[in-house]
Amino acid sequence: MKKIFFSVALLLATLLFHGCGIILPHSGGIMNPPVSNPFLDLATVHLVGCYGNRSTATVEFVFTVTSHSNIITSGTFGFPNAKFVARGATYKPYSSSGTKVELVRGYPSEVMISVRSVPDYLLQFDRIELAWYFDAAHHNGTVGKNLVFHDVRIVWE
Repeated sequence: MKKIFFSVALLLATLLFHGCGIILPHSGGIMNPPVSNPFLDLATVHLVGCYGNRSTATVEFVFTVTSHSNIITSGTFGFPNAKFVARGATYKPYSSSGTKVELVRGYPSEVMISVRSVPDYLLQFDRIELAWYFDAAHHNGTVGKNLVFHDVRIVWE
């Protein structure tokens, strides 16, 4: 029995370390939905939440970025081709210039992206694709991959 428990604990720790999501049956949903992080060697990404406001039809998508490098001191996310996809429709962020944050090695920085005109019957975004930029040598253009979140549940107020 101890061997099985240890194996399950090791598997869960491995999944969480690599930014993969797991479904917990008693949690009411997905914790840390799957994230395709193309800059895992430079920084870690964790979902904070996705919060909708019914009266304004806006959604605030929030995640943190923690730099692993002294070289990476700022990041911009979501410009200009960010996509929030739900039920085959694509929603765009309020700002087309992206969200810029300062990064300090080892400390999480919060990124908040506002999306407007989101109907309150949507319960989740199937996919969120964000362009990213750290510096001239480190951005989605040089790597060829966006930061992608999958199955992000919207919590409506």
